[in-house]
Amino acid sequence: MSDESKTPSSKGVFDEISCSPCELALDYDKEEPVDNSARCFFQKIWQNQPAIYHTTGQRDKSESDRLQELNIGWGDVADLLDRCRQSSSPVSDSDVTPPPLFFQQGRPIRDPQSLYSSNPYAAYLDACSIIVNHADFHSSPVAKLCNNLQKTFPHVYANAYLTPPNGHAVGAHADDRDVLVVQILGQKTWRVYKNVPVEFPFEKEQVGKNGREVPSSVLTGDLCFGREIELYPGDVLYMPRGFVHEATTETHRNRSSPSFHLTFAIATHDWCLSVVLSDTIRQTLNNVTKFRKALPIGPSVEYCTSSEDSLMQGPTFLKQQLDEAMNAIQSQVTSELLEKNLRAKYYMHNFHADEHRSKIISISETNKRKRCDEIVGFDASLQLSLDSMVRVSTPDERNSVVLEEGQLRGLTVRQETCSILMTILAVFKKDPSLRKKVKDLRGVIEDDSTLDRTNLDMICDFTLLCFARCCVEFGAMAVVSF
Repeated sequence: MSDESKTPSSKGVFDEISCSPCELALDYDKEEPVDNSARCFFQKIWQNQPAIYHTTGQRDKSESDRLQELNIGWGDVADLLDRCRQSSSPVSDSDVTPPPLFFQQGRPIRDPQSLYSSNPYAAYLDACSIIVNHADFHSSPVAKLCNNLQKTFPHVYANAYLTPPNGHAVGAHADDRDVLVVQILGQKTWRVYKNVPVEFPFEKEQVGKNGREVPSSVLTGDLCFGREIELYPGDVLYMPRGFVHEATTETHRNRSSPSFHLTFAIATHDWCLSVVLSDTIRQTLNNVTKFRKALPIGPSVEYCTSSEDSLMQGPTFLKQQLDEAMNAIQSQVTSELLEKNLRAKYYMHNFHADEHRSKIISISETNKRKRCDEIVGFDASLQLSLDSMVRVSTPDERNSVVLEEGQLRGLTVRQETCSILMTILAVFKKDPSLRKKVKDLRGVIEDDSTLDRTNLDMICDFTLLCFARCCVEFGAMAVVSF
């Protein structure tokens, strides 16, 4: 196990979170102050109601105080997507995590390979949100934060959500787990609904998923916190399982913002008494050979009749079996055994997670990215950051880029930003001597009076990074310096 998870008595990041200014979802209109502490969280908030722990950092800063150790910027988001993309590619030998999921305004993209060659940057430019499940297996900072949170919670894993301006990933739904939503970059608007359709749901009871609709009475009912809420970098939203919620980067203030947040999942559906008890009872009965046999109850007399005693069938036989089973359960299933099995389940999950987290942490600390001598193509694109400088490629450089079979050289870009990005590329093609840092690409169109600037604020830093990476990968642009 990692050092972080070996010292549960030491204070962790959740202690810092729980000491922040807290806003309750259901008791927001009460004047009684909240005792900001982990003890208060578990006594009054845990599994009872959502709550927001507001950052103590200023909202106009790119990072909050509590995120300084996490230290995730847009470049780190790109690295996360790179690792996830490569580990899920057809040539990868990784079987740990599934590929990233793409959603366009709530609609899942079923075949990202044919549309975007599974390129997350191309998908983002086409207004897709990207979900990376088990981001703690792909990112060292996220892995370390999961380990840190396990000083407080038995087991934690993380999913990452990247959403472009004026977009949303999935529709209103409820989860079968408690979550801590940590806003990392940008901002996002949330609606958390007060009416809970299924209390403490299990996997097949999650509304808004797998064809199970959210009741209209929930969506037309009151909101938690009495309003829509906006999360800024460093804000943490705690949400117990069962509360219906949805989130978007659309704002009511005529400005757009991308969003990157981490959802730290706490699988409470797997730790409740009904599950732990049923698992323990099943294990206890499975240890008795006679309880492994099929019950002699079926559609025909021949199936139901015992050669030894034809009377020992149906209810009579079941009563005898049940009495014997209950005796075994009452004599063997104790509170001590339940606790032992629960802790064994925690250990199994943590041991499995730590194998993969330790690997990504080790890679991050010992193998810094090697410098690439290429200036166009896939490998060159992976080196790009917001501070990298680019230019238009020469015909020879462009022709040197060999794409994979079936990979498209062009881009599909969302309508709102297409003309702006294509104008940027046209300016570079018109002036081969032009060099610009990726973060300064907006500046090349400042003097273009013919350009519609209505959606200029949707060209965020990450949009520029995605655009530059795609252009370099396809050979339209070349790298001057990393």
